[in-house]
Amino acid sequence: MEPPLARQQRRIQPGHFRCRAPQQLRRVRIPQASLFDIRQGEKHVHANGRRLRCTAGHWLLVAAGTELDIENHPIDGTYLAESIALPPALLERFRRRNPGLGAGPGAAPCVLAIQPGPDSLRAWRYLRECMTADAPGALQWQAAESLLLALNLQQAIGPLLRDRHDPLSARIEQHLSLLPPERRTLAQLSHDFHCSAATLRRRLAREHTGFRELLDNIRLGQALDALQSTSRPIADIAADCGYASPSRFAIRFRQRYGLNPSTLRQTR
Repeated sequence: MEPPLARQQRRIQPGHFRCRAPQQLRRVRIPQASLFDIRQGEKHVHANGRRLRCTAGHWLLVAAGTELDIENHPIDGTYLAESIALPPALLERFRRRNPGLGAGPGAAPCVLAIQPGPDSLRAWRYLRECMTADAPGALQWQAAESLLLALNLQQAIGPLLRDRHDPLSARIEQHLSLLPPERRTLAQLSHDFHCSAATLRRRLAREHTGFRELLDNIRLGQALDALQSTSRPIADIAADCGYASPSRFAIRFRQRYGLNPSTLRQTR
């Protein structure tokens, strides 16, 4: 039987976002390659000097490790979007099965807005059905690979495969996002990346970051998702994400995203 951690790292993570008032969020980190389906309203993003506007019926494809400034604008009182986050292992298997697809770093944009074609829409509907029915993981991966093939035929797969030669910090951030909270430790990372804690710190320092900063990125991203997609109390979200108090969590959240957790919650 597959270990629980391995199953967790193979998950295709869905997301659902709805708001009734405009949202403005800065420095939103996307740790895994992701697809956003804008169902109603508009989504404006700014990343690496590029500004994109997505309306209903458009998809936003985002490379792993991308940092975005985001504006969600309701139309007729509602903004609605769905998303999936694709695990690195799925993308690596797709590359092995389809050599030559995708590109190395810098050859593809980190963010791309597209209008999906008929093949992409059919593949997306099938993947959503598999996730909704909690189909076996192998079927979900097959559906996701069909979606990737359809996007490639549309010449729109670039951002999803852009992470092929990620720096260590981006790979660690991806890995942390797939670990349960209790295993997000330096010791666990040292074991998983086959090096000592001191070596890991030195290599991250060369990329001008550190373990605590990467962990904070994941915790804040987890909290942002929970605030946008659930009605759980803010204090419970703060505790689950590893913050000692709701007030400390609110300070870090505001420093990062530019608004208080309670302000974001009110937009829903």
